[in-house]
Amino acid sequence: MHKEYEVTMAKAYPLGVYFQQDGLHIAAVCRQRPGSQDSDEFSVILYDRKHKDGIKIPFPRESRVGAVHAMLLKGYHDKTCSYLFCCGDRVWQDPYCKKLENSCKYGVLRTSLPRCMVQDTDYDWEEDRPLELPYEDMVIYALHVRGFTKHRSSGVKCKGTYQGVTEKIPYLKELGITSLLLMPSYEFDEIMAQESIQKPMTMEEAVAAYRQPLSQTGAETSAAKPEEGTCRVNYWGYQKGLYYVPKSGYAYGKDAVAEYKDMVKDLHTNGIEVMMQFYFPAQTGAAEMLEILKYWVLEYHIDGFHVMGVDLPIGMFAKEPLFSGTKILTTQQYSPAPTDYMAQSRRIGLLDEGFMYDMRKALKSDDNMINPLLFHMRNNCPDTGVVNYIAKWDGMRLVDLVSYDHKHNEMNGEDNRDGTDYNCSWNCGVEGKSRRKNITDLRLRQMKNALTLVFLSQGTPLLYSGDEFGNTQEGNNNPYCQDNAVAWVKWNYSAEGRELLRYTKTLVALRREHPVLRSGKPLKGLDYLSCGYPDISFHGQEAWRPEASPAVRSVGIMYCGYYGMTDGHRDDTLFYIGINLHWKTRSLGLPQLPKGKTWTLYVSTGSEEKMVQEKTEDGCKEGETVETAQEISVAPRTVVIYMVQGCQEAVLDYGKGKKGKNE
Repeated sequence: MHKEYEVTMAKAYPLGVYFQQDGLHIAAVCRQRPGSQDSDEFSVILYDRKHKDGIKIPFPRESRVGAVHAMLLKGYHDKTCSYLFCCGDRVWQDPYCKKLENSCKYGVLRTSLPRCMVQDTDYDWEEDRPLELPYEDMVIYALHVRGFTKHRSSGVKCKGTYQGVTEKIPYLKELGITSLLLMPSYEFDEIMAQESIQKPMTMEEAVAAYRQPLSQTGAETSAAKPEEGTCRVNYWGYQKGLYYVPKSGYAYGKDAVAEYKDMVKDLHTNGIEVMMQFYFPAQTGAAEMLEILKYWVLEYHIDGFHVMGVDLPIGMFAKEPLFSGTKILTTQQYSPAPTDYMAQSRRIGLLDEGFMYDMRKALKSDDNMINPLLFHMRNNCPDTGVVNYIAKWDGMRLVDLVSYDHKHNEMNGEDNRDGTDYNCSWNCGVEGKSRRKNITDLRLRQMKNALTLVFLSQGTPLLYSGDEFGNTQEGNNNPYCQDNAVAWVKWNYSAEGRELLRYTKTLVALRREHPVLRSGKPLKGLDYLSCGYPDISFHGQEAWRPEASPAVRSVGIMYCGYYGMTDGHRDDTLFYIGINLHWKTRSLGLPQLPKGKTWTLYVSTGSEEKMVQEKTEDGCKEGETVETAQEISVAPRTVVIYMVQGCQEAVLDYGKGKKGKNE
C-alpha cells in the first residue's frame, strides 16, 4: 500500500496508461539495462496538481507477469496528470503513451524528457470516417508537415504546422489532389547526437555541443544565421519514436492530438484522404506494427500508410479485416495468394522505383528505353495498386533533375559523400541555375514531359509538394538534416513555375475527367468490345507499327475511351499521346478515325498549353489544331496530346462493320 494512494493489482494488458471507472490503470514493460540490480524498483513518476515535482509510485512486485508490470491507482481521476517511468537511475517515456506534453519548440534541445499524458477521448468526429478512395481515383501529394508551409512565402498564419496544412486546403483542391501522404508525423526526437561525442558529458556540456549548428544554412535563406538555440536535426524523421502520438513540434498550440484530428477532419470534409509514413527499425515486432497502424485507423481516421523498414509483414497487413478500406503503400514486392480472400481487396500499393528510374533515363534520351517506357505506361495490377512517380521525398526535386548532373549535398556537412550518386538526371547543358532562355525553355519542357509520363500512365500518380511549380533544393538529393529553405517549399515561384503549375492542373483534370486514363484494371491491348479499337495501342512512324530498336526515342500511344466507365456510362474520347524524347523532330503515325472525325491537338509540352475552347456559333472551336493527315511531326523533346471529342456513336457504328487501318 502506498502512503498516499491505494495501489492494487491490475490486468497486464492493454499496455499504457488510461483512466477507467475505478481509477488510473497503468501497465508497462520494465526494460532494465544490462547489469541493473534486481533490487531496483520499477516505478511510475506521477506529476499532478498536488505533486508538481513528481511522486514516485513503485509497481507491486506481485503484479509482474513476465516483464509486464501493472497496477491500479484506485480512485485517482486527475486528468491533468502526466507521467514517466523509472528503474534505478534510468528514466524513460511510455512507448504506448497516446499524448505528450508540448514543452518546447521544434529543433531545440530538450533539457528534460517531455512527460507523457493520458489522452482525452472526448473528441467529436461528427460524421467523419476514412474516405476509402480506390487507387485509380487517387492523386497522391506527398509532403513534410513542417516544410510544406514553414517558409515565409507560404502565406499561411500557422506556418509549419498541422493547421498550416489545413490553411492550404483550397490550394490542394484547386490542384486536384485527392490524397495526402505525410512524412513521419508521429512523435520522434529530431535532435541528432554528434558522432564526435564519445565520452559522457554533463548536461551543460551536452547543451553546448548539441547547439552547434550543422551548417550555416539558417532558417529562411542559405545566407542567414541560425537561430539561437537551434540544433542539428533529423528533419525527415525516419527513426523510431513514440508511434501512438502525433508530433507535438508540428502543432501550433499545446494540443497536438486535437490539432491533428482537426486537420484530418477538415481534409476529409473537402474530399482529401490522409495517409502517413511509418518507419519501423528491424527490432520492431510484427504484432507491434499492426497494433500501431490499427490505432491510427481507429483513433485518427487515417486512410492509409506507407510502411518503411526491412522484412515488413505486408501479408499480415493485407489480411487484417480492419484494413479492408485502408491503403498500405510499400516498396516491398507482394502478391496475395489465391486463397487469401481478405488480401485481394487491392489494399496494398506498390511504390514503383522502377518507374522512377526508367522514366528518368527515357527523359534524358538514353538508349533502349522505349520498351521500359511502354511497360510502365500500361502497367497495372488487379490485386495491388501501382504508384508512379518521377521524384519523391528522398532524391532530387523535379526541377533539380533537369538542372543538375550531380548531387550537391555540401550543406549536409558530410563532404558531399551522403546521398545516392545514381540520379539519372540531366542539366540540359548548364550545371545549376541559368538565365539563358534556351536552357530555361528546355528545362520547362522536360519537366512538363516528366509530369505527362506520370499522369498519363496507368496506376496512381504521386507528386511531391512543390514539384508542380518547380521548387528547388539546389541540387541537394538528401536534405535529411536541412530544416531551412533548402528543404522547405518556397511558394514565390517564377514565371516558368506558374506555367508549370497551370500545366500540372491540366493533367490532373484530364486524368480525372477520362476514366480510360486511370483504369482500375490492366488494359489488354485488345479490341474485346468489338468497337474497332483496342483499349490501348502503340504506334511508330506508321500507325499500328511501334518501333523498339535501341536508337528509337519516339512512340505514339492511343487510349480508346470507350473502355472507360463513369457512373455506368462509357467515355466517348480517344487519346493519342505522341512522345518524342529525341533531340530531333520525329514523325509519328496517326490511327485512322471513323468518317467525319478528326484528331484535335489538346496540349503540347513544347509551348504554353493550348486548351480546346468552347464551340463558336459556326460549330468550330477557337484556337484548335485539326489533323487530317495520317502522321504528325513532333518537335524535339516534346510530348503532344491529341483527342477526339464526341466520337462515341461513330465508334459504335465503326465496330458494326466498318473497317479501319488496324484491321
